[in-house]
Amino acid sequence: MVKSKMGMGTVEAHKKFESFAEARRYAKNLRHAVNYICKNKGYQASVMTVVSNMKKGTSDLRYNSSGKRGRPKNELVANPLYKGNCTTDWHIHILVFSNPSYALRNLIKDYIDKNWGNIPSDKSDSTRKEKAYKETTNIKIADYFIDQSSEVRFVNCNYSGEKDFDYTLRDYYREYMKLKSSKHKLNERHRLNPMREEKYEHQLKRIETPFKQVEEYLYSITEEQDKKDQREYMKKVRLSKISQNYNKMQNISIRHRFEEAYY
Repeated sequence: MVKSKMGMGTVEAHKKFESFAEARRYAKNLRHAVNYICKNKGYQASVMTVVSNMKKGTSDLRYNSSGKRGRPKNELVANPLYKGNCTTDWHIHILVFSNPSYALRNLIKDYIDKNWGNIPSDKSDSTRKEKAYKETTNIKIADYFIDQSSEVRFVNCNYSGEKDFDYTLRDYYREYMKLKSSKHKLNERHRLNPMREEKYEHQLKRIETPFKQVEEYLYSITEEQDKKDQREYMKKVRLSKISQNYNKMQNISIRHRFEEAYY
């Protein structure tokens, strides 16, 4: 029997929800469905759902450093360099880290196609697909999802009988937010009271270490696929350059023959 393989990817459904509450409800139902699927199939998964109405690259999620006691609250801050309306329709992003990889994403896609049919699709981009679709990706897509999120929620489950993941998407989110907050505080201290370079680098490395441990583990899950994608990309680049050079030589040859015939 072939052993199943861990993997990571997104399931995208370009659906327009009428409100935050509606999108949040559909995301919650999806997480329940993921847990149900994993329990019945004996799968292991860490799934992140993100509800957002922000355009790409227009916002940043931060801890609100109010100075008050208690758990810090998240604050979604618009990018001041972006000119125009930062918001768009409410939508949901889904990131899946699972074992098996493709099988669970296929079932999530089937669930969305079956249960989200009444939600209108985004027609503003003609390249977007009507039904849900899957894409293999690495952990860095999580940064983009998190930074535009109004709500981030997770489902982590293991019905496989195998060892738990070393780190989950929830661990990544937690360390990512802590790192951003700690770096902001460090840079503020450095701005107000400049440190020696060695001291600053030492403190920066110390606050980056917990995040790097999680990041490197999750990067390793898709390392093989990332290298394959890079090889395929470089192959396309080489073929494109060969084609361009060939066309260039053909044009030169045609022009040369034309000039000979004319003169």
